[in-house]
Amino acid sequence: MICDLNYFLVEKSDLLLHHDKNTSSLYTIMSFEKLIRVKNLLFMIFIVFGSSVYAQQKHVHKDSTISSSKSLGDWLREGETEMHIRSFYMNTQNRGLLLDYSTLAFGGGLGYSSPSYKGFHFGFSGFFVFQLHEQNIRIPDPSTGNVNRYEILLYDMNDFENTRDLDRLEHLYLSYEHKGFELVFGRQRINSPLLNEQDNRMRPNTFSGLTFQFESNDWQLFAGLLSHVTMRGTVDWYSIENSFGVYPFGRNPLGEPLAYKDNIESKGIAMAGIKKNHNFGSYQLWNYYSENVFNTVFSQSDVSIVFPGFNLDLGIQAFYQTPLNHGGNENPAMAYMLKKENTYGVGGKIGLHRGSRSFSLNYLGISDRGRFLFPREWGRERFYASLPRERFEGNGGVMALTAWYNWKPEISSWKGSFGASTVSNPDISNINLNKYGVPSYFHIMGELAHSFKDDLEGLELRLLLVNKIAKNPNTVPDQFRINRVDMWNINLIVDYKF
Repeated sequence: MICDLNYFLVEKSDLLLHHDKNTSSLYTIMSFEKLIRVKNLLFMIFIVFGSSVYAQQKHVHKDSTISSSKSLGDWLREGETEMHIRSFYMNTQNRGLLLDYSTLAFGGGLGYSSPSYKGFHFGFSGFFVFQLHEQNIRIPDPSTGNVNRYEILLYDMNDFENTRDLDRLEHLYLSYEHKGFELVFGRQRINSPLLNEQDNRMRPNTFSGLTFQFESNDWQLFAGLLSHVTMRGTVDWYSIENSFGVYPFGRNPLGEPLAYKDNIESKGIAMAGIKKNHNFGSYQLWNYYSENVFNTVFSQSDVSIVFPGFNLDLGIQAFYQTPLNHGGNENPAMAYMLKKENTYGVGGKIGLHRGSRSFSLNYLGISDRGRFLFPREWGRERFYASLPRERFEGNGGVMALTAWYNWKPEISSWKGSFGASTVSNPDISNINLNKYGVPSYFHIMGELAHSFKDDLEGLELRLLLVNKIAKNPNTVPDQFRINRVDMWNINLIVDYKF
């Protein structure tokens, strides 16, 4: 297994700081001191290294040399930094007397990327989050006993009392680049169709391991061995086997609450991807191997055909997954995936785009041979039919139809999108195919974003509205309604990067 960078520096110190939470006064003092140290460290780094723009991994690093007349500090000051400030307001309105929720979060962070020396460079970043307002997000609904689903993920869902000491070291990596080849070791961002940042709260997912990338003309290759992950809605780092079940939602096919948390045996994730761009579009193929648990293959092909005045966009997606050994544990009640669950899915897209506007009809069908499973802790699936604030993961026997409209003018600072879908899930009583008990529903979303220019360059404002309506609302018990269907979710996000 790959050793996580900075394990003893970060994780062991956290254990010392949180050793005795019953001693509340000592814990408060030590947590406060920890937060002060983190913020002071970020502040000093910013002062030392300057304020130029930082873009980890995707930035082209030019080689720099250390001459006899240049100190190490002078060389480090040639590196690049980025400040990021984010505020996030979220509000969920449920039907009738079911609890409503709202919260406002604010946070800031700093990242640094060193100059390149003979192809080598390093980088790191950290972020802190404060809660400014909350309504009901930490209490169960009185009538159903269900807990909050969306808003709590802005903070630490595993520590409800923590509203101020929400800070974490995110990226910490060493990279080597040469002629289209890049090797990265440490804590880094990874984005792929299934395993990705899912950056739709205050902080995204970050993964630790060793990755390889190569780009040449129209080809892109990626391979990675991952050992640890920190995910949105948490501040801690988890080994891959302990990341299963950090989000404690759902039920198993035996009709029991999920019991695989802390009971999965896995050495990590091995993943590989290849993408080929061509004159009419692109093709990509990915394989995700979760040792001792499951293997999933995902493919996607996109074609854009030029006609006078418009383009015709066509696409197809497919996946196939199978359990490995006993799905993580020999005891079926503690396994992530049952031995019999071999499933697959197919998606399609047909659309038109002209200039800054595009429209598409999208389809997804998942076999009823088993549930489509991929840990939500590792990312959000990117199917053509996907819309914000709901997923297809956890279900089998699904059929979804989605219409997408996107507006992205090149010269305007505004952009927007609208989506509407109809999703047919297995009945909520079908525990073999409906892991989270989500009824069939209609899904509508609208998003509007504005990027500021000139003196406010780097500032972006986004508004996201989501409505989900049960297809048969009178037959849905409130236990399966709250935070799933017959609800509104409202989001206002402000990002400032400089």
